[in-house]
Amino acid sequence: MRKKTKMHLLLVFILIIFAFLFYYDKISNLPDEFTVIQGDEKVLEFNFPINAKVKSDNFGFLINGSTLNQDNFIVDLSKPISLKFLDQGTTNLEFNIGFLPIKKIKVDVVPEKNVVPGGHSIGVKLRSNGLIVVGYSNITDCNNRRYSPGKKAGILIGDVLMEINNEKILDVDHMTELVNKAKGSNIEIKLNRDSKILTLSVEPIFNNHDKLYQLGLWVRDVAAGVGTLTFYDPNNMFFAALGHIITDIDTGKPIEISDGEIIKAKVTSIEKGEKNRPGEKKGVFIQESDIIGKIMTNTTFGIYGKLNQKLMNPFYDTIPIAMIEEIQEGPAEILTVIQDDKIEKFRIEIIKIFNQNKPDGKGMIIKVTDPRLLDQTGGIIQGMSGSPIIQKGKLIGAVTHVFVNSPAKGYGIFAEWMLNPITEIDKNCEKAITCF
Repeated sequence: MRKKTKMHLLLVFILIIFAFLFYYDKISNLPDEFTVIQGDEKVLEFNFPINAKVKSDNFGFLINGSTLNQDNFIVDLSKPISLKFLDQGTTNLEFNIGFLPIKKIKVDVVPEKNVVPGGHSIGVKLRSNGLIVVGYSNITDCNNRRYSPGKKAGILIGDVLMEINNEKILDVDHMTELVNKAKGSNIEIKLNRDSKILTLSVEPIFNNHDKLYQLGLWVRDVAAGVGTLTFYDPNNMFFAALGHIITDIDTGKPIEISDGEIIKAKVTSIEKGEKNRPGEKKGVFIQESDIIGKIMTNTTFGIYGKLNQKLMNPFYDTIPIAMIEEIQEGPAEILTVIQDDKIEKFRIEIIKIFNQNKPDGKGMIIKVTDPRLLDQTGGIIQGMSGSPIIQKGKLIGAVTHVFVNSPAKGYGIFAEWMLNPITEIDKNCEKAITCF
């Protein structure tokens, strides 16, 4: 009889453990950190049939409509928990069952951020922090041997050449000047390879045809193209565009920039997207000398910088940026240019939202539903990256990628993530005498 009792107790204990692990797994899927607009409500669903104590280091919020002013505030985890944050700043929450903490959450409460949405077609010019090696060229030496001295010395495609004999390389012409200054003697080249700084020794070859000493390397210092502005802050004029990092067309590696600028552009023609063949906007720069903004950084979430003039949007003055928790599957719209420099509004559908606790460029899957845009472009095409996505009057994100096998669909990045680099640039500029 005693043996059966022990077996029953053991079985009950095991069932309790399994039940706890089942619910704990659900709890672990709740975010460890999130951002919320001051005064907005956030609802947490634990779906755990038990009561818990709530502790916090900040009492500037309401929980289920009541002020949290003690460390033994009890909530029923089987019901949705409503949180309304009244004060800006950081709040740390802790949910405990007895002495066991089951969930800790950090909440950043921020003021509502209003921006001017983009959609403008922009020309982008980037200058790299050095010269990017994009290929090799064989040169014939005095012994009639053909080879690339740079390749022989160990320089790889994708390396960024920074200095020759301790002198910074300014551009392609300057590199030619520095190489010939050595008159065929070995030169020391400092380069950046995947964020590692190396120094290699190279012996240039005299090219009889060009009458110059050369390294047998194809290099580039400028990248240019057409993209889409996502938004700018009318208070400080900082802008965000593209929604993804710019990589070198030949090497596929991100471009570490020294500076750059954006200028106005217009779309001259459209190459319609089809299955397994992405489409593309064909564009040209308008008044190339009329620079409308300086590029300050090239990041995972796009290019960022500062405008030197206001850009008007035909549909909105300013709109708030939505937090991720506000975005819903369903209808939305994008702003983009498909002809000349006219911004137009097109219907899309948000068909999936990914639960992201940290920044990532693929936050949602979108589908173009607007018949005219489908007829003109086939869906999402190159040059559309950065087109703002708007839902219920708020900026929720930007177009970033197309599905190659289904051009009507693609990915979007959350606007909340795109706002982070703007905040960092603003902080850095506050500390500096000038931003430029």
